[in-house]
Amino acid sequence: MTKNERETSVPMSPKIRKARNLLWIALAVGFVLGIYFGAMGDGSMDILFSNNPVSSAVAGIGIVVWLIVVPWISWLWWQAVDEHEAGAYREGAMVAVHLYIFMVPTWWLAARAGWVPEQQPMIVFLIVCVVWTAVWFYRKYA
Repeated sequence: MTKNERETSVPMSPKIRKARNLLWIALAVGFVLGIYFGAMGDGSMDILFSNNPVSSAVAGIGIVVWLIVVPWISWLWWQAVDEHEAGAYREGAMVAVHLYIFMVPTWWLAARAGWVPEQQPMIVFLIVCVVWTAVWFYRKYA
């Protein structure tokens, strides 16, 4: 970046820079965890997309990262965000939780009637996360 570009770019507060850096760290942790799970499987990527058993070591490391590292990064990020970002994040959470509230019982009943396949918890989790992120980004950037 040239000196002229730095002077004309929108200034970023240290708090916003910290929040953005924490998001990059969270993405990196998720990427590394995904590679770890993929590498510990039998090479077919089944470990990421199935409900097959995993070793105790794989489960233990995944649980530690998910219950200690991820909440710690999340807490640091939450301390760093501004009011606009916090509001966008909360709105995304509200929409995603309402989606969950309506989708899960509907899918469960439809599966019991034989109309759709049995519910897969990780698919539901990913759908909720994608909706949450989409609303959050839309409210933040639109």
